[in-house]
Amino acid sequence: MVVIDLFSGAGGLTEGFYKEGFDVVAHVEKEKWACETLKTRICFYYLKKKNDLSTYNEYLKNGGDYKTIEKSREIIFSKYPELKVKLEKEVINKAFGNPEEEEGVASINKIIGLIEDSMKYNNKSTVDVIIGGPPCQAYSVIGRSRMKEKVIDDKRNYLFQYYKDIVNHFSPKMFVFENVPGILTANGGKIFSQIHDEFARIGYNLMSGRNNSPKANILNSKDFGVYENRKRIILIGVKEDLNVEYPNFLVNIDPLRETVNTTNAIGDLPFLLPGQGEDFKVMEYPYSDKCKLSNYQILMREDSIGVVNHKARNIIKRDKENYSDAILSKASGKQLYYSDLPQDRKTHKNEKSFLDRYKVHWFNDIPHTIVAHISKDGHYNIHPDINQCRAITVREAGRIQSFPDNFKFEGPRTWQYVQVGNAVPPLMAEVIAKSIKKLLIIRNDK
Repeated sequence: MVVIDLFSGAGGLTEGFYKEGFDVVAHVEKEKWACETLKTRICFYYLKKKNDLSTYNEYLKNGGDYKTIEKSREIIFSKYPELKVKLEKEVINKAFGNPEEEEGVASINKIIGLIEDSMKYNNKSTVDVIIGGPPCQAYSVIGRSRMKEKVIDDKRNYLFQYYKDIVNHFSPKMFVFENVPGILTANGGKIFSQIHDEFARIGYNLMSGRNNSPKANILNSKDFGVYENRKRIILIGVKEDLNVEYPNFLVNIDPLRETVNTTNAIGDLPFLLPGQGEDFKVMEYPYSDKCKLSNYQILMREDSIGVVNHKARNIIKRDKENYSDAILSKASGKQLYYSDLPQDRKTHKNEKSFLDRYKVHWFNDIPHTIVAHISKDGHYNIHPDINQCRAITVREAGRIQSFPDNFKFEGPRTWQYVQVGNAVPPLMAEVIAKSIKKLLIIRNDK
């Protein structure tokens, strides 16, 4: 079953479809380092299919940073030169837009042509599913509060038009459109109504869930086996001539049957003080005894030789004191608010909004939503161990999002954090993919 992935990011949604055996023939993504991450992941699955993960592991152990990524990949390309062409064809580093009005963008016809080139390379003539979600900042409630009246004119509100054009051209049986719940209320609900109507015009029934009220269809990744509270809307478009109902995702979840909390998500990862760890080299696990591991940790370690992207940010004295107070407050069952801080440890005068900006992923709590702001600072994502007293690393954020430990995020650490914060959790994506596959099989059997 053939898939095209739009607005791919680091490939969280793709990861779930890979796991369910879909053939993802093209990824369209505007950010350079997310594209490099996608390429590395394609290498992983290609080498796994060749029963040669040792070559992939050599790439990881080589420890090259983002400045020498092409040289580092020669470990792989020297044995599998065909992979170079595969990566060039399947990962399309382009931004949707009108080249006559904006610099650095590609027309819809250009991108369609590149996707067709990749399909031809893969000997595919039809597409079964298109997946992806346009950037959500202009849809999110927080994003709208920050942008205020400017949000109405934000071009990101209308990136779905390019998604629609791709769907219209390739005519898949179904598509999966992931986004934040705020898409339902953006511009007073007009954006969502427009999305629904635009897809109806090209012959697709757009479903937001199993309930009649779209707002009742908001999903949470913690219900999909992900150790994170993360609310999302999964819109599914189906050709109008297909008699298909919105899937019941819950029947396709394989529960791990343990407490969902921060400890069971990241408690086995190497102890780090601020500034310690490795961005690119592989770090050994502290212990390998499965009796000491949670079921989630065992799952995340599958096919992994160790830990990458596990480098702690350095921290200044003021933030270390604030982090320490936040951890101590959480230990006593309280949330530290910005207004609670001593005056000499405050950095601005806003004491009316975002007061919980110093927030701890507490040992016994389900980790809260990790967003791309983690690339700017770690205040909202503090590790619970006061002896470490730091923000969580990219690997810990990735673990919480259910990215396996063998998943390497490429690029500078700032861009690694962006990739994690913007991603669809892979375990959630896997359940979605499994559900879509069942629907396709049912349709093909009729």
